Amino acid sequence: MYSLLLCSAIGLLFGLGGWLLDWWHWGWGILFALVVAFVAWVLLARRLARRLQPALARVQKQVEAGLWVPAMQSLEDLLPMGKWIPLLRGQVLGQMGMLAWHSGDTDKAVTLLSGASLRNPDARLLLACIHWKKNDPTRALQVLQLAAAVNKKHALLHNTYAWMLHKSERADEAQAVLAAYLKRDATSAPTKDNLLRLQNRTRMAMQAFDMQWYALGLEQPPQTMGQMRRAPKGFREPPKRSKGG
Repeated sequence: MYSLLLCSAIGLLFGLGGWLLDWWHWGWGILFALVVAFVAWVLLARRLARRLQPALARVQKQVEAGLWVPAMQSLEDLLPMGKWIPLLRGQVLGQMGMLAWHSGDTDKAVTLLSGASLRNPDARLLLACIHWKKNDPTRALQVLQLAAAVNKKHALLHNTYAWMLHKSERADEAQAVLAAYLKRDATSAPTKDNLLRLQNRTRMAMQAFDMQWYALGLEQPPQTMGQMRRAPKGFREPPKRSKGG
């Protein structure tokens, strides 16, 4: 990342330069280099944040207004800043992928979501669900296995991983996933319920996750939920394809 390289160079130049000029001992030079690099990083991060926050607020307003094309363009305009802000590119690609999916462009969504950060659990979860609905359970489980290892406290992700394992007739592995999650978050009632269901050899129930679950499109919401939207706030339903398409 350019920002890390720049701050490191500033710190090194200050510490090494002072040592070469015999201003201080080399040991003090190392200390001063670290301190100056840290201060430079703080100042640079604040400046970048002042540019980033208004841009993100604009994207949110565009999404809430259903302005998909401008929102996608605004996110794309943020990609160059990924060279300066660690982890930003992966987060932006994840947001772009979710926008593409909710606007109906599944192929573009897969491409973008594949580049999303592993620490963006919602993007990785959506990517896995797309693979699952494309009848590619192997890739879906691979995505969730890696995402679950990185995002250890995302209940829906771990429960969806277990749900897919159970659907793949790998009930023992599904139980292991939920049991491991409960060791980290013993208060998750849906996870406790699903583990008990698997132990009793019954199907998992994902209704407790409400809109978060149905937005993934793996199950249809029950009739009693009426006209509840499946898409998250700010997104519209992806257009339905004709049976012949």
